Amino acid sequence: MSGDRLAHLSLRLDAIYCLAVGLVVAAASSWASTAAEVPRALLLAAGLATAGWGVLVWWLASRRPPRPSTQWVMVANIAASGALALTGAVAHASALALGALVLSVDVAAFALSQGVALRRMAVADH
Repeated sequence: MSGDRLAHLSLRLDAIYCLAVGLVVAAASSWASTAAEVPRALLLAAGLATAGWGVLVWWLASRRPPRPSTQWVMVANIAASGALALTGAVAHASALALGALVLSVDVAAFALSQGVALRRMAVADH
């Protein structure tokens, strides 16, 4: 698969994932706030922000050339993965810790796929 095609696929899947996770977190924020031991407003805001990010990533997937969008999303995913891992490491509630760590791995996998796509684009350029 070409780097451009892989980048497009990775960004589209990333967008769908973010939109779905964001909407689930927002919809479940009322009962999940108790399990995660965080304010409902924080979970609601995080869910809506994640869903909004998913919409932005979907739009970025349609941009040409794909390299700048892919780089930008990959860097954001690396940062988000690190923040989620840190949240999981310091969380007092086991539900929040487990959820944050699982999401951290998922987000890191998207960053990895975007890195592979960028590498394939670079190799194709030479």
